[in-house]
Amino acid sequence: MCGIVGLINGNGMLVNPDVIMRMTNAIIHRGPTDGGTIVHGSIALGNRRLAIIDLEGGMQPLCNEDGKIWITYNGEIYNFLKIKQELVEKGHQFKTISDTEMVVHAYEEWGVKCVEQFRGMFAFAILDHRKNQIFLARDQLGIKPLYYLENPGIFAFSSEIEAFHTIPDLRLTIDLEAIDQYFWIQYIPAPKSIFREIKKLPPANRMIVNLDDLSLKAEEYWNLEFEPDIHICEQEWIEAIDFEIRESVRAHLISDVPFGAFLSGGIDSSAVVAYMSQILNKPVRTFSIGFEEKEFNELAYAKVVSDRWKTEHKVQIIRPDALGILPALVKHYGEPFGDSSAIPTYYVSQLAQENVPMVLSGDGGDESFGGYNSYVEWMRRLDGRGTPIWKRILRPVASFFLPVRYPPMKASLENWLHFIQYLNKDQRNSLWRKEYKYVIQGKLEMFNREYEKAKTYSRLSTVQYMDIKTYLPYDILTKVDIASMMHGLEVRTPLVDIRVMEFAAKIPPYHLIKPNINNIWSGKQIVKKALEKYYPIEFLNRPKMGFSIPAVKWFSSEGILSEYIFDRILNPRSHLFEFFNFDAVQNLMAMKDFRSSWFFLFLDEWLNQNYQRFIIN
Repeated sequence: MCGIVGLINGNGMLVNPDVIMRMTNAIIHRGPTDGGTIVHGSIALGNRRLAIIDLEGGMQPLCNEDGKIWITYNGEIYNFLKIKQELVEKGHQFKTISDTEMVVHAYEEWGVKCVEQFRGMFAFAILDHRKNQIFLARDQLGIKPLYYLENPGIFAFSSEIEAFHTIPDLRLTIDLEAIDQYFWIQYIPAPKSIFREIKKLPPANRMIVNLDDLSLKAEEYWNLEFEPDIHICEQEWIEAIDFEIRESVRAHLISDVPFGAFLSGGIDSSAVVAYMSQILNKPVRTFSIGFEEKEFNELAYAKVVSDRWKTEHKVQIIRPDALGILPALVKHYGEPFGDSSAIPTYYVSQLAQENVPMVLSGDGGDESFGGYNSYVEWMRRLDGRGTPIWKRILRPVASFFLPVRYPPMKASLENWLHFIQYLNKDQRNSLWRKEYKYVIQGKLEMFNREYEKAKTYSRLSTVQYMDIKTYLPYDILTKVDIASMMHGLEVRTPLVDIRVMEFAAKIPPYHLIKPNINNIWSGKQIVKKALEKYYPIEFLNRPKMGFSIPAVKWFSSEGILSEYIFDRILNPRSHLFEFFNFDAVQNLMAMKDFRSSWFFLFLDEWLNQNYQRFIIN
């Protein structure tokens, strides 16, 4: 696992070696093992490496035999040994045992199509002197990040936004539309970032940068398709799920260093630990975060798993003073990020890194197997599931007379966005000052584009697909990548795996969401049945909690930290009020919903750290 950077001067001006070194050092936390840079005239690459495979031979940037092709690479390719063997049979010679060198030879053999063979997490750049181009690519599901910057006469890329700020005389423009999207859906989706000049390369995308004129050509090389197979019976699906998840966990365990697992106590992390414990011949090291507030504490469930598999278990209790890490979080995320579970992710990563350099996590199971409460509620609202018959009969009649109170619920993108949004359009309209109301969005470009691909799927598969293309890479995986790499910890996600997700997309929706043993509609039912051989039914069918902090008790108007937060956010000197109406901010802060407080707090800190770095245009 690594961090990558690169800088190209389009006017032929030589790159100052100090500049690429500063860019590389800005992400040193991502690769504490070693680092390197190369400068070829107007082109420079940098890399910081966290050594997991081939501890001695995997230093970067790395080149091919004749020095015409160079790579800076971040990730792990789990099928690299198979691909390497095929390349050896084709005549390629290897000098290391790292997957990095395999990528170089795969590019030599298949060109940009090489990524179509990779199973893993990756973001890399290949400098090809033969074709006078740079080839950038990102993994199919967006596990590893890749940002790029276009400025007159300059192209740059990095694993984190912070590295761009080390480029001399760089002046960036704040994208206020991106801030509006942040308040709408709690993150900024591709291609946008907080700066107009910086963009995100979407998952499953590859890009060619022509070094003659710095022109870009990007394309999507893979997409997930939901094609349910109705000919397979439930028992066959149960056996197949058991096999596929076990195989994925096994593939993700390839390593030359010790490793462990995040254990929240939820279904997905408990499944990963179960399979790890059966595959390995020694106890798994597990790490959990808990809270003093019992209703947010899953430590009792994590203990059930730890006791069941006799893991070496470590626990840390998080208290409200954990908010002291806010400046560090804001610096590394590089732009407003509204998911407050970044806090426990930071602390569980810190706890794990004190013991091992790499862990497995259970992220992705909810998207693949229909586990989110939002999916259950979405289906319930569409079909009236769980609603008394008399309400189902009266609701259409009531909606005729009271259309605002009883809106018809149809499976549309507009309704899904309304379903998942944080601040609605009216709230955002009241928030922005008059001169900035033009930034308020009615549509989200990426959401519209992806919905067009998915609208023929079932109602459940459509929203699963939407989450896999949006929420998963730009919230969940971004959160985990940044919070873990702040500590130089590699996190692998066997449930966010191309084979697992392509398999899960074949499971008919009626196997995923249906009544459980308590006759309560819930998700992930077929997975829970597959796990019954490992855990009690009561453990598997308890209400879903999610990995979050006691945010209402900490951040809301009646929370423990309310005085500190209100004093800070409602300070008239805050940069927030250059963009927002004071009364609207105050009204949102007064709500018991904690989310507005966290959104404003994160943005306020970001503005404090970055105000001198951008212009408003």
